[in-house]
Amino acid sequence: MNGGIRIHNIISRRLGRCLVILSFFFTFAVPGAFPQLGEISSGSGSARQLRFEVSDFKDPQAKRWIHLSCEFDYTYRESMENVITALWDFKDSPKTFSRVEAVRVRSDTGTVAVTEQRTGIRILGFAFISNLVLRNVLVRRGPGAATFNYESIETDGSCLSTTGAWEMEDRSDSSGPATYVRFTLDSYVEPRFPGQATIMRGFGAADIKKIIRELGQSILRS
Repeated sequence: MNGGIRIHNIISRRLGRCLVILSFFFTFAVPGAFPQLGEISSGSGSARQLRFEVSDFKDPQAKRWIHLSCEFDYTYRESMENVITALWDFKDSPKTFSRVEAVRVRSDTGTVAVTEQRTGIRILGFAFISNLVLRNVLVRRGPGAATFNYESIETDGSCLSTTGAWEMEDRSDSSGPATYVRFTLDSYVEPRFPGQATIMRGFGAADIKKIIRELGQSILRS
């Protein structure tokens, strides 16, 4: 009994430190949820949050999942082709996105690709590792419009399903190239540690903005 109490106390203290450090990181390392995004990621202004929701979900077998659903938009001061090239560069995804640890390309036709991807979140002894097989599809909707869709087709149990999209429109003007992007994500992830949903609600939106920033930084480096 006392051992159980000690374990509970250790987990509670560790979670508390995790919340404090995450709060510090997003408050100071990422001031104002990236207000300087346009200056460092070849864009203009900050990514705009249109929708961000975290909720509980039970599947037909009554297993609990955490449902994350969000939508953001942003304008990169880059051509649409440059944005597409950066998104489709799967082998360099670990260099582009900090949470992507490894990618293996199973197949790639130029418009449809199947990839194996490992992502990892590690902090203060907590680790959330996810190994997914994703089907990525590039759809040209017409002149100056394209959508990069992805969905999980195999999972390691870390999530029930993940789907997302980068919808792009060419909005170049007299000042130069510009691409409007609307990013959406819908994911059902496994709850693995105490307070996980609370952390996702508190810091998840800033993390999505980080993804958008990292894509811009990759375009600048190319």
